[in-house]
Amino acid sequence: MFQLIFLCAIFIGQKTAAVLDPGYEYVEEANTWLRLHIVPADWQDARVQCRLEGGVLASPSTTALTKAMLSMMTTYKVNLGTRCFTGIHDLVSKRDFMSLDGVSVTNMQLDWAHGEPSGNDENCLVLNGEGEIADDSCSSKYPFFCRKDNAANVSHECHCTHKYYEYHPRTGSCYKFHKEVETWHHAAKVCHAEGGHLAIINSNTEAVVIKDIFENYPEGNIIGPTYTSNAWVGVWKWNDRNGAWLTTTTW
Repeated sequence: MFQLIFLCAIFIGQKTAAVLDPGYEYVEEANTWLRLHIVPADWQDARVQCRLEGGVLASPSTTALTKAMLSMMTTYKVNLGTRCFTGIHDLVSKRDFMSLDGVSVTNMQLDWAHGEPSGNDENCLVLNGEGEIADDSCSSKYPFFCRKDNAANVSHECHCTHKYYEYHPRTGSCYKFHKEVETWHHAAKVCHAEGGHLAIINSNTEAVVIKDIFENYPEGNIIGPTYTSNAWVGVWKWNDRNGAWLTTTTW
């Protein structure tokens, strides 16, 4: 598939007080930040989404985290019959369940649901509304939590916690140059996960700003097959009869 370099942009405009990454809530008892994604995803997609946000697929590895996860499930009306994916899996070593940050399930104060674990190639663990865990297929789709330890470390210029965003007062926006080439759809996903969007050239001034950014990244800094004079922008053509071209911010 065709791949190009790309820039992500976050519009700031008139700078105000710093804000946190959207959707994350601070869990004081665990000194961490959680975000509940209520749109179901399979385990691998959930893992990638959290990584793109700069976090990790959360696991109920402590009593405080378990309590916080259950509270958010109640707050956002994830009913008792619904499970949420955790970051616990045995994809590396069969029946050796570990969280993505290396904590064994045997060191977590968790109870298995009745009849669990059931096996049958069910390699990913879910958390139910009762605070119990069960193994399930990694290809199933459930809501999930992302966890970040640094969501409070906000850039006071760019209002986000992701590294390498730089504020440009000429456009009132922050930009981040991604040196690794991607497909257009994955590039858009990366930018969205970081709280921004694929950069769009809205004016002659913004064109000059983006040109100046590009000049800081010569060809030798690019990772993957390159077309050094080309990059993705945030404009998408719908595959309908009219074929309307829209920016990624007006879907």
